[in-house]
This record gives sequence, C-alpha cells and structure tokens, in this order.
Amino acid sequence: MKIREIVFRKIKNGKTGGAAAFFFAVILSFTVFAGTMLYSSLSKGADNLKARLGADIAVVPKGQESNYQGIILNGEPIECSFERKYESTIRSLEGVEKVTPVIYLASLNASCCSVPIQIIGYDPETDFVTTPWISDEYVSKYKEGNLIVGSNIAIDEGNTLTFFGRVYEVSARLNKTGTGMDKSVYVSFDVIKQLIKDGNEKGIKFGDESSLSGEDITEKYVSAFLVSVKEGYSVDKVAGLIIRDVPGGIVQSKSLYNTVTTGIKLISDTVKMLIISVFVAITFVTAILHIYRVNNRKKEWAVYRMMGGTGTWIRSYILTESMTLSLLGGIVGIFFAALFYFPFSDLISEQIGLPFFVPGIPQIIGMAVLSLVITALSAVIPGIIAGEIASGTECYVLMREGEN
Repeated sequence: MKIREIVFRKIKNGKTGGAAAFFFAVILSFTVFAGTMLYSSLSKGADNLKARLGADIAVVPKGQESNYQGIILNGEPIECSFERKYESTIRSLEGVEKVTPVIYLASLNASCCSVPIQIIGYDPETDFVTTPWISDEYVSKYKEGNLIVGSNIAIDEGNTLTFFGRVYEVSARLNKTGTGMDKSVYVSFDVIKQLIKDGNEKGIKFGDESSLSGEDITEKYVSAFLVSVKEGYSVDKVAGLIIRDVPGGIVQSKSLYNTVTTGIKLISDTVKMLIISVFVAITFVTAILHIYRVNNRKKEWAVYRMMGGTGTWIRSYILTESMTLSLLGGIVGIFFAALFYFPFSDLISEQIGLPFFVPGIPQIIGMAVLSLVITALSAVIPGIIAGEIASGTECYVLMREGEN
C-alpha cells in the first residue's frame, strides 16, 4: 500500500493524533488568505480611484476639503454651495485646460435606499469626468431626465428611481469601482433643477443657502469645480494660482491618491507582519506537536520497521502525514476566510474607509493557492524533524518503549 493511502486512511479513522496540527493550519491559512485578499482589494480599489478621478484639481468651498474626499472615497453624502461666477476666473488661469462645475445633493427620499445617497449633478456641455465612463450606446440614446447610477444603487422594476415623488428612468449603470462612486447617482443640471424644485415643494432645502431655487443652484451656485491641467504645466503651480484668485479650498487628485496609498501601505505592512508572525509561531508550535505525536507512536514505527519499512520510508510517511494535515487544514481555513470575507466585504470597506474592490476569480484562486503553499511549507520543517526522530531509533528499542 502506498504511503498516501495509509496516511489518508489513518487520518480518516482519526488515528494520527493530528487534531491540534490541523487546527493551527486552519488558523494560518485563514490569516494568509484573508490578509492577501484585503491587500488585493485595497490595491485594486486604489487603481480604480486613480483611473476614475479624471480631474487634477477639485475647487471646493473653504472647509469642505475633507468632505469632498469622503464623497470620492466612501460616497458620504454632502451638500455645499459655491458661487458659480468663479468658473470664469478659473478658466482664465494659465495652465488650466478644462473646467466643469458639479453639484452635490443628498437625498433622503430615494426609493432605492433607506439612508441618504449622494446625487451628483454634472454639466453635459463641459463635463470631462463622468461621461467618459458611460458607453456610447447610452449617449446616443440619452433622453432628458435620465439617470446614471453607481454599481451599488438598487433600482426599481422598469429601471426607475423615485426622488421626491417623481419617477426617473435609469439609462446607465457604471461599472463597479470600489470607491464612493458606486454609491452615487449622476444627473444632468436639468434634472438637478427639477429635484430641487420638487424638494422645495416638500419643504426640503438644499445647500448652505436655504432659499436657493433650482435655477439659482445651477446658474448662480454650484458645489465645486473640477479642473484639468494642461500637459506640461505643474499641478501645484496651477493650484497655487487658484488659491490666489478664488476664495475656496483645493483638493489635488495626486494628494488624494497619495493619502489612499499611504493608508494601504500601513495596512499592507501590518498584514505582512501578521502573516510572518503567525507563520513562524505556528511552524514552531507544529514542530513541537509533531515531535510529541511521534514519541507517542513508537510502537507504530516499530511495526512498520518489522514489515520492511526503512528509515527513509518512515521519514517520507511522517512528512506526508504532516503536510496532508496542513493542506486539509489549509482548505478549511480558506473556506472559513471566504465565508467571512465575501458576505461582509461592503461592511469591511465602510469600516476601513478606503477604496475597496474585491478581485476577480483568477486572482482569488491565485491567493487561495498561495495560502495553501504557505500553509504546507509550515509543515515541512516540523515533518522533517519528526521523521528524523522516528527513523533514528532501532526496531528493538522502539518495541520496548512502545510497551511501557
């Protein structure tokens, strides 16, 4: 009978005494898989954020810089107003290529959600941030009053959403990004006017100016300006010019991205240290466990010797048993990590407060394989040590000790 067959039969019958080693393998694989998934999800989210930011600079009302970051990273609803007259000032600055105004509204009366969602109004005539991510098919079929929704927005039957008692058709859904954009609804300025009008009729006011009407908030006030800098010009220099001439705050895309990557690096370093620490600790503990198991099964090794098993055969048997226990524990650990990670990925994202995008199936399979490899490696040294101890004693001594 082959070594593998003997090992599987004994494990199936529970005669290896390897429950503790199996348990520690579960812990190690759970830690490796969950940790690598977390890092990969954050890295993918950061990549999506970089691709979707579009603008080099966001000009927001003074004091709203952190709130703007909250919109982009987590989709946290805000409302603010900025005098639109500064749009022409920004356009005239050296190094500015494009400027588009945006409006942020928070809705409490959307049929899709029980909590406020962010409504982002964009100007179709000047927009260069939202529309590039919309398919040409949608643009060609656009009808006045249509909505664009993020991937996390649930819509009603018939592809509609209701705001303040009025039904709007949803014509496009953006691909998932893992950022706050997934929790936002995008509308043209015409729809913004209608939303504000309907809200005012229901006694709901928007923005910092409590008396604003729909016309006011698009013609006189907006929430922010998104700026694209000409190639060859310094973003920092253009930002300085804006600060000089416009009484508002500045958020640079590169600063926002650097903030995200700094947070990801901190988490990554923590995950790496945790995995290394758990690997070393479990390898050490597993070695002690296997040595203890080997010493308690001396009569078994004597029987194998009398049946013709060489020292090399016994070493191979113990190493195979050790790695099999670890691999089985690794599979169980990955299963429990997946059971914990995937259903609660949205909650994890909210708690971390960083862009978060669960990777695709090929990447997940790759991380599962990596977790199994690391878990198996943790059993190699303990298995070798235990095998040397078991094979290094003579048959007669083994039998005598086994009788005690």
